[in-house]
Amino acid sequence: MISIIIPTLNEEENLERCLRAIMDQTYQDFEILIVDGGSKDTTLEIAGEFGVRIVEVFKRRPHDVGYAKNVGSKFAKGEILMFLDADILLSRNCLEVLDKHLNNPGIIGVSFKVLPLNGNGLEHFMYGCNNLARRLSNRVRRYELSYFSCLGYRREPFFKVGGFREDLHACEDLDLALRLKRFGRFVFTDEAVCFTSPRRLREWSYPAYLLKYLKFLIQYYFFNRIFDHYDDLC
Repeated sequence: MISIIIPTLNEEENLERCLRAIMDQTYQDFEILIVDGGSKDTTLEIAGEFGVRIVEVFKRRPHDVGYAKNVGSKFAKGEILMFLDADILLSRNCLEVLDKHLNNPGIIGVSFKVLPLNGNGLEHFMYGCNNLARRLSNRVRRYELSYFSCLGYRREPFFKVGGFREDLHACEDLDLALRLKRFGRFVFTDEAVCFTSPRRLREWSYPAYLLKYLKFLIQYYFFNRIFDHYDDLC
């Protein structure tokens, strides 16, 4: 079974669409856990309409998603853990492709091609460059060459490394991949696609987005921590 863990905070504009895409999957052996950090809108009501499990947590600081994902993983029953943002839409075969690859015992994580939802030409170009960088870095097993991360992992190695680092304000998904790589191989595949909202890209502006992530990466690689807070949009 695949456990799909979705941290939320005031995601009423995105959650229903995200959940409908999951319910429409060709692979149906899954559970969904919503880990909510104190939504003040109708997020929890929407989750309740879909009959998914809801775990409420206390949000300790901006971008506390590492903590939320770890809490969700402790309630998860599946042997495969998938971590989604509420603004992600999965193509109908995503779970099927994830399960297929993780049936190989040498594979511990699966990374999908990511495209901007209703993105413009520049946004498609930027996401395309990131997809290419992740594909190449995975091929040579030098994940520092890109902002590499997976959406789905095997349960056992995830818990062996202690899950996500909760002290990181950003780069927690990259950090997890770097700590997990000693347990097996990752797969980058374009057999299925994840569509994600470019709302943060637009909110910050394109140059500011790139500079902010460059700053995060410098802080992570040189100091093993993130000094700046990754502000929530909601």
